[in-house]
Amino acid sequence: MHFTRSASLIAMLAAAGCGGGGHNGFFAATPATPAPVVTTPAPTLAEKCATFAGQALGGGATVEDAQVVAAAGAQPEYCVVHAKLDGSTLRFEARMPTSGWNGKIAFLGGGGFDGAMPVATDPQFSESILTERYATLGTNGGYDYPGARGLDYFKAAFALNPEQLADFTYRSEHRALPPGKALVASFFGTPASRSYFEGCSMGGHDALMQAQRYPEDFDGIVARAPAGNIMGLFMQFNRISKRVRTPANSLDAAKQALLANAVLAQCDGLDGASDGIISRPGACHYDPAPLRCAAGADTGDDCLSDAQIGTVDAVTSSIASADGKWTHPGYNPGAENTAKGWGEYIWPSAAFGGNSVQGLFSDGFVRSFITQDPNYDTLTWNYDDWLPRMGVVGGMFEAFDPNLAPLNARGAKLILWNGTTDSSVSPRDTERYYDNVVGALGQAKADQTVELFMAPGVGHCYGGPGPDKVDLLKAMATWVEQGTPASAQSLVHRKVDASGATTATRPLCKYPAYPRYKGSGDMNDAASFACSTS
Repeated sequence: MHFTRSASLIAMLAAAGCGGGGHNGFFAATPATPAPVVTTPAPTLAEKCATFAGQALGGGATVEDAQVVAAAGAQPEYCVVHAKLDGSTLRFEARMPTSGWNGKIAFLGGGGFDGAMPVATDPQFSESILTERYATLGTNGGYDYPGARGLDYFKAAFALNPEQLADFTYRSEHRALPPGKALVASFFGTPASRSYFEGCSMGGHDALMQAQRYPEDFDGIVARAPAGNIMGLFMQFNRISKRVRTPANSLDAAKQALLANAVLAQCDGLDGASDGIISRPGACHYDPAPLRCAAGADTGDDCLSDAQIGTVDAVTSSIASADGKWTHPGYNPGAENTAKGWGEYIWPSAAFGGNSVQGLFSDGFVRSFITQDPNYDTLTWNYDDWLPRMGVVGGMFEAFDPNLAPLNARGAKLILWNGTTDSSVSPRDTERYYDNVVGALGQAKADQTVELFMAPGVGHCYGGPGPDKVDLLKAMATWVEQGTPASAQSLVHRKVDASGATTATRPLCKYPAYPRYKGSGDMNDAASFACSTS
């Protein structure tokens, strides 16, 4: 009986085994071989790029196209994405490195009347944008200008469209930033750790607009040659361009050289170095009267007529509207005969039909922004006759508010920079803005938030006889992330030749200091200069 039960139990166990086919039954069953696991490698960022085409982005934007652009020179391989704000002509571009991203965004400001995307290879931008592999964003300013920029570009016809006018004057970067950040986060799989802004000229205007109206947008803002006082600037453009369009009022090449040499003779040595660079323009109180021709008539190239002296005075003197709301301080004397001085924006050119670059921009401003009449005779324009419209446009366009208390409260930073021979954005205007900020915040709070650096002998955004290169975005990132302001980083302006080799340096001096020659040493070496206020 016991045997029978044991045998039955063994039989039951054998029957309940894995059934396996082994010759020893249950106790010798062999496990089945598991199926191999097939893993698909994650796509590379370059492969991921094309998948963004057609995607909707947070913030009300849609991707139009996305493609990889090969590395070229200092520019790394990028995924370049173009997106459009829904129901708008505002577009933005993102360039995201496919390897080595530093985790940060650099938003690039545009220039002129915009209409195209800014690119980091433009010499106005800091080198670290490329070398440290920022993801960049930039907008078209609210509209696309078709084709290459010809004279029609300066007509600024977009300003007749209220939505495009609003985007251009104050809101394009602010609107594009949220979907731009969302795109960057989606592409890399993580949000950017920091967001910075850099722009020059109209991009500098946009930088100040961000600092004043949208202080929450960026951790640090670099404003080069910032056209914040944009209404006063266009008033001055119109004033000067009307004069120089009359040939008798303008100066030919010989008279430009005569004036430039006279200014240098009086003001070049004010910094202790006679090197062709005026480093103390604030101390250069030049009066052209000694160059006056006999009886004020134009008697040759060794003197200036009264009409020509009147033009010099118009360039260097201030103006104001009748209500005192809109003003401009005039431009510095110096570099009257150079392509990156007065020659850049002030003197008329046959290529522009006898107009100047100031004239082209101011004509477009007067006709499209103010009178809204494309056939308006700008030679007859008087800003005091248009004060109501000036107020409307200025309410959108002006970026000269010195109240940076919200920026200070957030702990964000602003760096201002201007060339001293700039004939577009007056260096006097940028100095005036900084002084107004100090007046509004007090020096202690201003020092926490903003620093201004002037570049002696440098024209609009770059170029001229003075050293013009300095990586202000790197300086800004150091200030924000490490707490060391740019003025304490021992930075220098560099001048480079066509090969990129440095040929001269000057110390980067926080305004109101300027680089003063120590009296000995190589004048091309920053070590031979010290920052001085006297």
